Amino acid sequence: MAWRTIAHDGRSWDVRPAAERRSSTADWQLIFGFRPTGETGSGQTRWALHPFTGHDKARLFVRAELVTDDELQALLESVAPPRGG
Repeated sequence: MAWRTIAHDGRSWDVRPAAERRSSTADWQLIFGFRPTGETGSGQTRWALHPFTGHDKARLFVRAELVTDDELQALLESVAPPRGG
């Protein structure tokens, strides 16, 4: 189930927050997965890094709640530019 759904380039996208930690740092990075609504298959998900990081993974998910739809659309556009453009 999608955490949030946004519109971009005439399509509906399901959004899911996640956190990842690279081996070179103790900080967690907030990331978002975007998948066109109704499509399946791991190759359909586009992942975008959000600039927020922190030592507490749970706080990242609290921070994710504050991300606006406009911010999510900008992140999505960075990894899935509009079709035909």
